[in-house]
Amino acid sequence: MDRFLLYFRFEPYLAQWYIHEMGGTSPVELPRGSVEADILRLFLTKRPDDVPVDTGQDANLAIVIPAFKEKEAITYNYLDASAIHCLHSCIRSRFDVQLWQDLHKIHPRMTQLKDLVEAWMVNHGIEFNDTNWCAVTKRYQRKRDIYNRREKAKNVKKKCQNNDTTLSSMSEKS
Repeated sequence: MDRFLLYFRFEPYLAQWYIHEMGGTSPVELPRGSVEADILRLFLTKRPDDVPVDTGQDANLAIVIPAFKEKEAITYNYLDASAIHCLHSCIRSRFDVQLWQDLHKIHPRMTQLKDLVEAWMVNHGIEFNDTNWCAVTKRYQRKRDIYNRREKAKNVKKKCQNNDTTLSSMSEKS
């Protein structure tokens, strides 16, 4: 049986990470029931006649189209731009979650974010270079900033609630 492939051009760090996380081989074979496979099941369509077959010339990520009973890969092997964006967002979200879960508890205890990110990248199959390091570090910093803003807002809310409670009890005593 022939395998049909979908080719993508993602950010280099993201493509490298995804290949590594999915077993380290390219083309990537999606596990049955994964979110990515479900996205393909939902959005794969017949290739329009005016769209040439993608040969993967500029691609850095190839994914094998899983076997779906209701959609044979020989016929349903095309994703439009919005479906590609959906798949990209899913993979990027998985990356962000893993990056955050792995680093956010360690980073406050370490002074050198550079060393921490470099070790994480190497451990997750991402080539260490300035471009990849800057991209991964920026993604982590954005998540950390969001987290810090939420924590600050929670603390302000608690402080306000405590002040309200204190004021209420003071006014009851009067």
